[in-house]
Amino acid sequence: MIYELMLGNYPDSYWFQYDSTVVDSYEFLQCKESQSNKQVVFKLENKVSEKRLLSYDFYFSDGPDFISPRLANLLSNNQDFLHDVQLIEATIIVNGRSYSGYKALNILRLISCIDMNKSEYIPLLESLPDGPKKFFEIVFKENINEQFCMARCKESIGRIVISESLRQFFIKNKVKGIDLYT
Repeated sequence: MIYELMLGNYPDSYWFQYDSTVVDSYEFLQCKESQSNKQVVFKLENKVSEKRLLSYDFYFSDGPDFISPRLANLLSNNQDFLHDVQLIEATIIVNGRSYSGYKALNILRLISCIDMNKSEYIPLLESLPDGPKKFFEIVFKENINEQFCMARCKESIGRIVISESLRQFFIKNKVKGIDLYT
């Protein structure tokens, strides 16, 4: 079984801005390993409680998603995860202070996982009926034979899915910031 990676009890004020001058956001949608060795930067313009914000493990931005040093450390020995995801050094800036040890997720796997016959959608552009889709309801394929931990959906590149084993790993380690129960 697969699950869409979804926000879970994640405040709007915690959405980061991605500094795309170092690595373009588009590169994170290519499912290819980044050759850049530059550290990426995420900034939070809102004034927030740093203690509360830094208690999260999974973060969202207007660019790639990223994870806490705690979660990066937990995943550092998970070879299946590291086969599917490149972790890129990241710094976050909150209330004018810099924090290092964060990792941006560059997802390397692309799998066909949406059942297009059972899902409801329309083409995003009428002139490109086979191009990007706007989904109203998504039904995932039931029997995906491909082994993966985390991947992008071939039918909707912006969507990220996780495997049951990764979901269980996140539940066991009480990962905060994503919804693991839907």
